[in-house]
Amino acid sequence: MSVLLRAAATRFEALEPTLNRLDAATGDGDHGATMVKGLRAAAEADQEPGTAFRKAAGGASGMLFAQVIDALVQIEGGAPVGPSLQKAAQRISMLGQAKAGDKTMLDALLPASTCGTLAEAAAAAHAGCEATEAMEAKRGRAKYVEGAGVGHVDAGATSVAELLKLFAGGAVA
Repeated sequence: MSVLLRAAATRFEALEPTLNRLDAATGDGDHGATMVKGLRAAAEADQEPGTAFRKAAGGASGMLFAQVIDALVQIEGGAPVGPSLQKAAQRISMLGQAKAGDKTMLDALLPASTCGTLAEAAAAAHAGCEATEAMEAKRGRAKYVEGAGVGHVDAGATSVAELLKLFAGGAVA
C-alpha cells in the first residue's frame, strides 16, 4: 500500500469540488468524484493499484488514469521518471486517440514525460495544464460545448498536474 496513494486520495477529496466544477464547464461534472473513488481504491488495493483505480473509477477516465497511477507507483519504486511517464502517455494516446494540443490530460503528461525528476515533471505538467485554458478541445465531451472549452482549464490535465505535484513532494508553487 503506497503512502503517496493514500496522500493522493486525501488530497483529491479536498480537490473534488474544484475538479467537478472544472469538468462541469466542459464535460459531465464528475471528474473529481471519479478521481476520489479511483484513488481510494488504489490506495487500499491488495492488487495492482492501477487495476484497482480502473475498476473503481470505471469508464474512459478510469482506464486512462490507471496508466498514470501505474507509472507513479513504478516511479515511487525507483523507475526512471521520464520513461515511466512516456510509457503512460503513449498508452493513453493510443487508448484515447488523443495527442498534444487536443486539450486533454496528455497536455500535462507529455511535457512531464520529457523530464528527469519528479520536481521537473510536476513543473512541466503544471505549465501544460495551464496552457489548456487557451486550447480548443478536439477530444472528449469538451469538443461539443460552445467554444470547444476555450477559457476553461482541462480537469484531466489538472489531475495529472496535482498527482505529479504530490508525488514530487509539493515542490511546485
